[in-house]
Amino acid sequence: MKFTVVSHACLYVEHEDIRLLIDPWIIGSCYWRSWWNYPEVSEDLLEEINPTHIYITHLHWDHYHGPSLRKFKSLNPTFLFPKHFNKRMKKDLLRDFQFSKIRELNHGQKYKLSNDFQISSYQFNPIIIDSSLVIEANGIKLFNCNDSKTFGSSLKQIINNHPNIDFTFRSHSSASPIPHCIKDIDINKTNRTPSDFADDFIAFSQATGSRYVIPFASSHIYLHQLSKKFNKYYSDPSFIKNQFELKVNTQQKCQIMVSGSSWSKDKGFHLKSHDFSNLKSDIENYSVKNQMKLNKQLIMGKKQNLNKRAFENYYLKFIRACSFPFNLLNFKFGFVIDEEKNSTKFLCIVDGTKKETRVIEIFREDDFYKKELDFVLKTPIYVFNDCNAKKMHNTFTPSKLLEIIILKGSGRKNLEKYFRLVDLYENDSLPFYKLISTRNIIILFRRWRELFDSLYYFYILKIRKKKMHHLWHSL
Repeated sequence: MKFTVVSHACLYVEHEDIRLLIDPWIIGSCYWRSWWNYPEVSEDLLEEINPTHIYITHLHWDHYHGPSLRKFKSLNPTFLFPKHFNKRMKKDLLRDFQFSKIRELNHGQKYKLSNDFQISSYQFNPIIIDSSLVIEANGIKLFNCNDSKTFGSSLKQIINNHPNIDFTFRSHSSASPIPHCIKDIDINKTNRTPSDFADDFIAFSQATGSRYVIPFASSHIYLHQLSKKFNKYYSDPSFIKNQFELKVNTQQKCQIMVSGSSWSKDKGFHLKSHDFSNLKSDIENYSVKNQMKLNKQLIMGKKQNLNKRAFENYYLKFIRACSFPFNLLNFKFGFVIDEEKNSTKFLCIVDGTKKETRVIEIFREDDFYKKELDFVLKTPIYVFNDCNAKKMHNTFTPSKLLEIIILKGSGRKNLEKYFRLVDLYENDSLPFYKLISTRNIIILFRRWRELFDSLYYFYILKIRKKKMHHLWHSL
């Protein structure tokens, strides 16, 4: 058995005649030229990838990346998806890519891809599609947690079902726009600093008890002019390893594996090196190398008109979905959109109290302060048009191509509520009657532990006011 770290969150596992590729974002950028793999994936490595199966953990584009998937069209691999309330992953694949072999995996069920290659998918988070994957082959167990921050009884289920894990792969950053995209916030006064993410990674690693832990699913940089500033919060794998070695006094080892690094049962580790201290110069070099692509994206924005109809269609449907059996969207917010083509600024208002939308022209950027909104979001016109036309608001926030301005005391609370509602809506969970089906009842029954984990989360973070890492280990 051999596994190779391909990119940011992409893992390639080979054993006998099975070649499983997980979350392939392996070429180009994602999120409107905001995210770029760091380090880049070599052409030689790309040539070696020949999957028989592809597993996608969730919908975010750094995991479900269209241009990368199209590279494998001629191979017609079998696609494996976590079975969730939402059928969108499957529908999008059939509509946009014409792949024909698709299989949905039940939570916690073991599936044999061959006599000596077994996988188990574990979904987590009742609001969005997210999942971990356990791979067992040739006597080796890999726990690819990826972005799924599993804890509590759900994590215990995985450990009990798959004792003596050899390798755990987990992210050490967050794709959330909160708190980083909130205007004038001091990140150092929040619990989402690089040190906090390191503690989360370490605590989770200790909870799994695996032989090795691999910092994973966090190796990207920002090159878009609006998101470039967030590189200062880059979660450096070497920093994670140093923190791990300072705080962990067990036999468990933290191993950095950058793109192209591999491990096999026969030969052990084959490691590629990368000097993360060159981050600043690498960012500038990458920017120069990809300047034409970055400029093309900006020029696109200068040619677009605001698609008012798409905005109204999306948000009127969203408001209706939030209104049954009672109104969940009981506040008002807006988007500030700059239509450079006509030198015009628009405020697109979503009024959940009156159940209506409005688009008004504003002449000064601070005009929105007069509209009694809870918060506003500023984002490029091409991002906003895309999200409205393609129902992608729950996937755009990781781009960091937004600025959030809190306008009321209740603004932060309602902002977080809005993001949760969008996740539910775009994952086919709003209106709530969509959850009433035989399929969904079975899914809920399989995932009953998450109810208790939600209560545990509330107790640790909201009542005891502990930091996130206490969900796994006190350190």
